[in-house]
Amino acid sequence: TDGSAEIDRAEWISYFCTDREVVPKATKWDPDDPECQKVTGFIFDCDGTIYQPSGLIPGAEKTLTWLERSGLPFVLLSNMGAKPNAALHNKLTTPGGLFECRPNGKPLAEGRCYTAADAQVDFMTSGSVPAGSKLLVLAPNDDWAQMICECDQPLFESWEILTDMDVDTAKEWSQHAKAWLEWETATLKGQTPTGMRPPKVAVVFFTDGLLASDWSFDLIHAVTILLNFGAEFIYTSEDETNPSIDWRFPNTNFPTPGPGMFVEMFKQSIPAHYINRCICSGKGGKMGRKFMMDRAIQMLKQQGHSGERDQIMIIGDRFNSDIRAGVLSGIKSCLLESGAHTLELKDEFPTDIPSYTAPSIAHIAPAHRVPRRKKHVPSHLFVLGKVASRTERSVGTQVQIDPEFGI
Repeated sequence: TDGSAEIDRAEWISYFCTDREVVPKATKWDPDDPECQKVTGFIFDCDGTIYQPSGLIPGAEKTLTWLERSGLPFVLLSNMGAKPNAALHNKLTTPGGLFECRPNGKPLAEGRCYTAADAQVDFMTSGSVPAGSKLLVLAPNDDWAQMICECDQPLFESWEILTDMDVDTAKEWSQHAKAWLEWETATLKGQTPTGMRPPKVAVVFFTDGLLASDWSFDLIHAVTILLNFGAEFIYTSEDETNPSIDWRFPNTNFPTPGPGMFVEMFKQSIPAHYINRCICSGKGGKMGRKFMMDRAIQMLKQQGHSGERDQIMIIGDRFNSDIRAGVLSGIKSCLLESGAHTLELKDEFPTDIPSYTAPSIAHIAPAHRVPRRKKHVPSHLFVLGKVASRTERSVGTQVQIDPEFGI
């Protein structure tokens, strides 16, 4: 519009994206507002929402306690890419652990957790990666293999799987990738391909950013070749970084590489006409609606929710995963400013518009309905406002019941 042959990001957003003044803006979450009270099913992100590297985020246990006492279903979703839901559940229920969360004074119930690794296993065993496929799997451990075997061991055993690769092998596999694409294209056109079906080739990430070992240049070269020839790129999440702390530097977050950092690097090697072969099953990903969000809604229904999407809200701290997942799934969303993103970044994500915002998870529950938990006392028995001594309890002294615990 200014006569130059160049356009910067601000001009692009201004020209192609509707002005923010006429786009629905995020409303401040108010649990006492009648509109907010229409939300009866809650999906929570974990890192940056429920917990941070130093432990639970203040208010997380209080909010989950409110949901438990109110009978409102909730699910915890993590873009954890290397571990199953059992690992997330164990993290939150280990007695005395840094991340122990006891909603309503009890361990977190089974069936409330789900991870991006779970979603990716479901995707891979749904028929999307057929028997006989050739897979280069990059992961920090072997948890992914156990997860797939528990789901479909015969399918797993039919695959040819490598966890490292040299350039010569990549060149060989690239010809299988090319042949698969030709066979697939002919099939989609209704033609009958000649000869046997070639093996599908895929590069698969099961990682949160951690690597099993330092990647060699040969491995990076090998992945580049495979993706350039049309191998499918399957990964759990596009989260660019993960938080970490160093106790020597209080109140400071040091980012560590997330899976999205490596995903973006390898995407640079993919020709534009193959970019649709990138498959992400985590929150905000291409297949995340079906394999993560629909699963979360099903988990809510198993707890008694109707499944009506206008009564469900996802709560998280990232525009490009949590909020995008809500938008793509047709449910409400709430951006918490306690983690990776704040509302100030909204113009960087012009299509990921949250329904609500809140400073942190502590602001989700009505403060007047969830009393502050006192220090845990095993018996919860009190005498004239003080904890009953062992002697007083043993001789049957009249006690005062603590109303906060209801016992």
